[in-house]
Order: sequence, then structure tokens, then C-alpha cells
Amino acid sequence: MTRADVSHNSAIFPRGVSGRGMSPWSGRFVRIVFQEVMRPMFAIVRTGGKQYRVAAGDKIVVEKIAGDAGSTVSLGDVLFAGNNGEVQDVAGLTVSAEIIAQAKADKVIVFKKRRRHNYRRKNGHRQQHTILRITAIGDHKAETKARAEAPVAAEA
Repeated sequence: MTRADVSHNSAIFPRGVSGRGMSPWSGRFVRIVFQEVMRPMFAIVRTGGKQYRVAAGDKIVVEKIAGDAGSTVSLGDVLFAGNNGEVQDVAGLTVSAEIIAQAKADKVIVFKKRRRHNYRRKNGHRQQHTILRITAIGDHKAETKARAEAPVAAEA
């Protein structure tokens, strides 16, 4: 028996299943499983200097965008889009979103001090955010959930 046959992984994994060589997640089985999974349309958009991966129906918090709650905005800076594991063309693709609310983040305290100079400054800051619900990516709209209204019990 050589030193290669007795490794720290040999007791846990049979030979060839550890990190060297074959993995239990490689091979035909995983490829078939991943091909059958339906992935929804997604896009990577840039707004407020940040990038977000969004799909129809998602809620995201972004830097402040002008508009009132309930209004619709269009995010035109789409960097990448995909549908069912395939890359989509982003030319002319826009992401539509509905503004849920305008909100503020938690307060951040900015405290500056210089020792032995009687210099102390304390400031607070609250960043303004916009909460968005993604309604559509191009022509792919979000699926609306049917809300069954509870029947009102009549009092006798």
C-alpha cells in the first residue's frame, strides 16, 4: 500500500470521488437534471452605480429614483440577459418596474475626533432608497398570483 492510497479523504470518499479526479457531481446525470430545470428570464441591470440581477416579480432596493409610489419606471441600462440558460440579445431590451415605496436606510453616525486638540464632530446620515418590484423584462411579464378573497361570514 502506497502513501497515495492512504489519504485523509480515503476514509470518507472512495478512491476517485474526492476532489481529485471524478466528482460525484460531474458526468451525465447532472447535465440531464440541469437541462430539465426551467430557468426564468433574468437580466442584470445597472442603476445608481450598482448592478442587480433581477427576474420578473422580484423586489429590489436601489438608490433613490424620482417618482411616487405606484408609478412605473423603466430601467434601460441592461448589461446582460438570459432565458432558460441561453443568452438573450440586450439591444433595445428594457426592464419595467413599479415603485413600491420611497424609504430611508438606517442612520449612519459619522464621528470624527482628533486626540488632544478638542476636536469632535458628530454627524448623522440616512441614505434614501427606492423599493422596486420588477414587473417585466422585455416582453416577459411577472406572473400575478390569484388572490382568493375570503368570503365574508354573514352574522345572523
